[in-house]
Amino acid sequence: MPRERMQSAKVVLILCSCFFAYGTYWSDWSFDYYFLWANLADHPNAIARATQYYTNQLDAPDIIKYIPFANLMIAAVGLSAGLANMTDGNILFDGASLVLMLFGLSTYATSVKPAIKSISETEIKSELASNLKNIAAAHFIITLAITGIVGLQITHYVLNKRADNAEKAEAIAAAAAKKSK
Repeated sequence: MPRERMQSAKVVLILCSCFFAYGTYWSDWSFDYYFLWANLADHPNAIARATQYYTNQLDAPDIIKYIPFANLMIAAVGLSAGLANMTDGNILFDGASLVLMLFGLSTYATSVKPAIKSISETEIKSELASNLKNIAAAHFIITLAITGIVGLQITHYVLNKRADNAEKAEAIAAAAAKKSK
């Protein structure tokens, strides 16, 4: 029973963190859409709006910038709790989730952060468009990594539930067989 609760708490921590991150990237989607899926010529204000949006993010108060870090720490606690169990399933599913999380972090650090900084330093439209496309593509990649983490955690949880239910059924069958003797 304690293992079940630990698994449930771990999954809740990781999923809450993932869905918070989804919300963060969803708010950026209204600007990123035009750089990934639409023709920029049809939306002449897209570059100016996205530039203003991301420049405002750069100028946000420090406390706002630390919120994603707190969210990341929640996910790290959940993944650490899973890896602490050291079962094959936890190492596989939580380890793969950790790799995806690190992949998302590195994508953010190497693509999004430098592009936002570059946007604030230039006014050349082609350079702005290129940086905004890089941000949009990086956000899409990060969202795919988050989706992978969600899929891995839900799959692991379901497989653990099935194994626990099968274990309980075997114990009940063994107890019933003992009584009938």
